[in-house]
Amino acid sequence: MRRNAELGADVIKVMATGGALTRGGPATWQAQFGAAELAVVVEEARGAGLPVAAHAHGTAGIEAAVTAGVDTLEHCTWMTEDGNDLRADVLDAIVERGIRVCPTVSPHWRMLPTVFGAERAERLFGQVRTMAERGVRFIAGTDAGVQRAGFDGLRQSLTFFEHIGMPAPRVLDMATTEAADALGAGGRAGVLARGRPADLIAVSGDPRAGLEALTDLRFVMSRGELIPPQRAV
Repeated sequence: MRRNAELGADVIKVMATGGALTRGGPATWQAQFGAAELAVVVEEARGAGLPVAAHAHGTAGIEAAVTAGVDTLEHCTWMTEDGNDLRADVLDAIVERGIRVCPTVSPHWRMLPTVFGAERAERLFGQVRTMAERGVRFIAGTDAGVQRAGFDGLRQSLTFFEHIGMPAPRVLDMATTEAADALGAGGRAGVLARGRPADLIAVSGDPRAGLEALTDLRFVMSRGELIPPQRAV
């Protein structure tokens, strides 16, 4: 932890559960650290002024990360060895402590019923819906960099949240103000305002009325400079 801080890390990410990408590693649902160990991570990070993000698929790992006081939960899929177990008490603690949750929705989320089966996919969709209804503060993310999740898929992934019943304005907040605040960048990003970096996109239509408007991208601006179309896809 101290070495990462000394090297200039902006955030500390800890693998609270397995990730299924390391040959011979723990299963996705298995916790890799207990609450006491994760508490040390959080304490050291706080001392360096850094937030802690916890990769957590398994319910046991989610509970340990919440108990330790992490800032964000990545995935939060409530996996167990036998299926899924969304713990109401742990969910209440997530809401009460204001821990942000990034469900890391794939840009190809519509294919999940085909990949996992309709029943399992709907159960996963339902868990996110339940968390939204209980007041979890979501932030948008796609798990970009793993298989079938490129770095250009955020717009497509946002439509998932509209599909499960979340209003478009709330989803837009997840991708802008909520995400910026969670990253500790709320003072310089996340809103259109004088003095901000002028990172923005223009689309055809009003995304507040329907997120499909985000798929018709007209231009991208970064720090006030237009990005050529071939680089803005």
